[in-house]
Amino acid sequence: MKILRRNLSLMLAVRYLNPLRTLFSIITLICLIGVSLGVMVLIVVLSVMGGLQKEMEERVLAFTPHYVLMQSDGMKRIALSQERCDWEQLVEQLQVMPNVASAYPQLDGQAFAQSDSGRIMVQFSAIQPHNDSQLKPLLPMLKQGRFDFGEGFDQECVISHKTAQALGLSLEDEIHLTPVGSIDEVAAIYAMIQNPLLTQSSSEFMGAINTVFEGTTPAVGGEIVAQEKLDKVVSIIRGFKYDKLRKSEKDACETLYHLATQHAGGVPFNEEEKKSWKDTAAAIAALDRDKEDGKAVKSINEMVMPVDLRIVGIYQTPENMDGPNIYMPMSIAQEVLGYSNEAAGNVMGICVRLNNAHEPGDIEQQMLSILPDNTASTEELPLGAHWHIAPWTKTFEQWHRLIANERIMMNFVLSAINLIASFCIMAVMFTMSVQRKREIAVLQALGATPGKIMGIFAWQGLIIGFLGAALGIVLALLVLYYRLEIQAFLASIDLDPFPMEAHGITIPAEYDPITFAKQAFSAFVMVVIASIVPAFIVARQDPAKALRSN
Repeated sequence: MKILRRNLSLMLAVRYLNPLRTLFSIITLICLIGVSLGVMVLIVVLSVMGGLQKEMEERVLAFTPHYVLMQSDGMKRIALSQERCDWEQLVEQLQVMPNVASAYPQLDGQAFAQSDSGRIMVQFSAIQPHNDSQLKPLLPMLKQGRFDFGEGFDQECVISHKTAQALGLSLEDEIHLTPVGSIDEVAAIYAMIQNPLLTQSSSEFMGAINTVFEGTTPAVGGEIVAQEKLDKVVSIIRGFKYDKLRKSEKDACETLYHLATQHAGGVPFNEEEKKSWKDTAAAIAALDRDKEDGKAVKSINEMVMPVDLRIVGIYQTPENMDGPNIYMPMSIAQEVLGYSNEAAGNVMGICVRLNNAHEPGDIEQQMLSILPDNTASTEELPLGAHWHIAPWTKTFEQWHRLIANERIMMNFVLSAINLIASFCIMAVMFTMSVQRKREIAVLQALGATPGKIMGIFAWQGLIIGFLGAALGIVLALLVLYYRLEIQAFLASIDLDPFPMEAHGITIPAEYDPITFAKQAFSAFVMVVIASIVPAFIVARQDPAKALRSN
């Protein structure tokens, strides 16, 4: 009371907020409830949106590596082979880097999955047996069964619940997979068989290989072929489009190319090598197009390797989030894709997971420093192999931006609603000030300065804003704490705002003190401003006119 008596503006503000000497006046209560509900709704929505974004990111990052290291030949992605890149050693080097939680090979593809209920297109991924770092983020999504493939030699798999529902499958059932294979290769084969044999149709090539030994120079150990003839053969072979050659043509051209380059610089052909050249040239001339086309078509069947896998686990993924439909052991995936041609087999890339995906630091520069240089031109890759590093933020850039934009737009809409509420409070303050024009005029006549008059309404705004913001935070915490019970009640009356079927998760929430404080402070500021504006106008009225009007 002593404080109130010393501060006239504060004392009058408290009296005006409680003019009937009850706990709160109706006007005060309406203003207070409006501010509280505005703060509560804003905090609850932003907390749920933040929790949803965090939950979705965790779900995505459970089956998505933070970085993928891959190679391309300048035009398309190519597999990592042990001959060109010792990927097993590279994985070991990546695993010991700072901030790297795990590194493992990437191998995935598409296939037709079939059961008695139908057939659908699925995406499959490979898992290294006993690689706990790769399995750890996937285990929380497991609903039934296990993720353990033992030694990885058994034909087993783990499928998503969506795939299980679509095909009517359950644990211990078998799923029949028919890999799509390389669509580009299949298309190339069909395009190739529409044309005649490329080698036979090239009179320049046939003439060059059949006349190569004309005018040779005798030498110790054999005959020396003129360099320009060998260069011509090599040039023609290099000019052939590799994907337009039948397999027999490819083998013959490789033999001639090897012999021509091996005997460059005046190296003589011995009798055995001369015979090999002539036999190869004769074999090219004797090729039958129908037989070669038949072999090419048959090779398509060899690309597709159907396999039956036993389901040992079913895992949950968000309904609106794309992810692998099937996980299988790496050795089985290599056989399905035809990558098991070496001891360790080929892989499509190397996946890297970080301890903190949102703070990668300079990990990209560190990875680039240990990658082998494969840019040199080879017979297999004339343009060389080039490394590419793809971060998860780039892979899911559109999705990540969509979630962030949704949160920004929700914040904007709710802030606009709070702004409208502040105008309503301003209107209430105008009404209160008009009702007290005579009292304000008397205070002015007694010597109250405009600052004292403005202070009355400013204190009103401060009190309503502070109590409303504090009460809003308390209400928001209660709503967030009982959010599942509130959802269950709304669902019982067909008003569920967050259906499980849409997300596959319960209502998430992010308790961020900064968000709480920011929204409460913004509401507080808007209420104070809404109170000061009418106070500024009323404090400058003419007291004589105000008294006469009353």
